Amino acid sequence: MLPAVSLSAASSAASGSGLSTQTFGKEVLKSPLLVQFVTALGIDPALTHRTDPSLRIWYKKYNSYNEAVAKLTEMKAADTWTLANVGRTELINLFSGRSFWHSHVSGAFGDIQNHKTMVQWLEVEDDEGPSDLEVWHLQKPHYTFKDLGIWKKEGTLNKDYKKKLQQKEKAKARQKERKEKNRNTDDSMDEAETSKKGRKVSSGKSKKSVSKSSGSKAQK
Repeated sequence: MLPAVSLSAASSAASGSGLSTQTFGKEVLKSPLLVQFVTALGIDPALTHRTDPSLRIWYKKYNSYNEAVAKLTEMKAADTWTLANVGRTELINLFSGRSFWHSHVSGAFGDIQNHKTMVQWLEVEDDEGPSDLEVWHLQKPHYTFKDLGIWKKEGTLNKDYKKKLQQKEKAKARQKERKEKNRNTDDSMDEAETSKKGRKVSSGKSKKSVSKSSGSKAQK
C-alpha cells in the first residue's frame, strides 16, 4: 500500500512535474507517488479521473494501463526505474478502483480484439469511424459495460435488427437449398438424356449389323 498524504503535498509533486493539479484525478492526488508514477510512465493525466462513464474512455484507460505495465517492466529490466517499487495493483489504482477494474474493465476488453468492428467504434476520434447505428444498430446517450456484454453475445443491441438478420439468413439458406435442388435435378435430367442417346445409338448399330448380315446371306 502506498502512503496517503495531504493534498498540498500531492499538489507540490504535480507542480514539480510541470503539470497542473487539475489535470489529475482526485484519487491520484492523494499520493505524490501516484503523481510521479503517472509522469514517469507517460500516462495521460486526464485518464486518472473517474467521472467519465464512457466506454471509449474506459477503453483508453485499459490500453494505457497495458502500455504502462509494459513500460514499467522494460524500465525495471534496464534498471532505469528510480521511483519506489510499484506493482500492477498500484497501476490499476491510477485509473480505477481495483474491484471495478476486475469485475468490469478487464473482462470487457480482454477479448475485444476478437471484435474488430467494436474496436473501430471504440477508437473513433472526431466522428471518423463507424457510427452507433452501424455497430450497435441503435443510438443511446452512452453505452455501458452491460451493453457491451450483450453486443458481444448477440452482435447487436437491437432485437428487431436481430430478427431481421435471422430472417435474412434463413431466406439465404432456403435460396441456397433451392439452387442445390435445381442443380441436382438438372444433373439427373442430363444423365437421363445421355443414357437415352446412348441406347438409341446402340439400337441403331444393332439394326445396321442385322441388315448387313441379311444382305450378305442373300448374295450367297
